[in-house]
Amino acid sequence: MEYRARNIHVGTRLNEAEHKKLLELCKQTGLGSTRLLRQLITETEIKASPTPELRELLRAVDCIGNNLNQLAHRANTIGLIDKEEWEQVKALHRQLREEVYRWR
Repeated sequence: MEYRARNIHVGTRLNEAEHKKLLELCKQTGLGSTRLLRQLITETEIKASPTPELRELLRAVDCIGNNLNQLAHRANTIGLIDKEEWEQVKALHRQLREEVYRWR
């Protein structure tokens, strides 16, 4: 493995709970705190917070799901729902929701 010079020092302060969590992670992984933090930085995907537009889209998709559930409940109550079609609608909504959440 190629040796990389690490000549930049980054210091941080932790509170008691954060320090305890760091020590627990070190114990669980068998890594020292420095190596553990390096792994977290290099191997963990951190996603940016969603834009206001994406939050609005997520909210709209969730509202659609709520409306679908209300309609299904009403239709089921009076016997107007076809189970197979309803399962298809639910699957499409789930697929839409998963696609939208991937943008996060």
